Amino acid sequence: MAELKRVKKKKLNIKALIILLLIIYLIVMFFYTLFTMKIKNIFITGTNLLTDNEIIEIAEIKDYPAIFGTSKNKLKEKIKNLELVENVEIEKTLTGKLTIKITEAEPLFYNRNSNKVVLSNKKEVENNSKYLGIPTLINYVPTDILNDFIEALSKIDPDIIKMINEIEYDPDISNDITIDEYRFLLRMNDTN
Repeated sequence: MAELKRVKKKKLNIKALIILLLIIYLIVMFFYTLFTMKIKNIFITGTNLLTDNEIIEIAEIKDYPAIFGTSKNKLKEKIKNLELVENVEIEKTLTGKLTIKITEAEPLFYNRNSNKVVLSNKKEVENNSKYLGIPTLINYVPTDILNDFIEALSKIDPDIIKMINEIEYDPDISNDITIDEYRFLLRMNDTN
């Protein structure tokens, strides 16, 4: 007679199954909570001329969307569309804190020829009477010399620039020989 082999049935370990399901549930809930957590605090630093409201509006974070559903790169692109923004850094934390660090371009002078304000990043923007207390360039300057002038002027302290009233391009020419083609006359607010 052939021997009958007994097949052992494994018992289902209910405790281990419940613990496994509980762990899976906790992991899923952790990630769900993480990805649906809204922005709790918005901190904006480095702005003088831009308002926090302008930045929040352009970044479309007025309604405090999910912090991890909001892309840093998309936020940077939107904020960089503002004319005064030179650079943007964005940081997010697990606690719902969004920090936006902005480097603003400084308005250097009003160019009377183009009726625009020239910024330290060489952009020209409409005046709209927003930029008060900046000097006025009163005459034409060749483009290459103007670019060099903007670069040099952007290195000067903004408080000193505010002391300038008018800028005049006045190359030093003697007997049809250009001695100094980079000469600018600066008339200060105190008439010097």
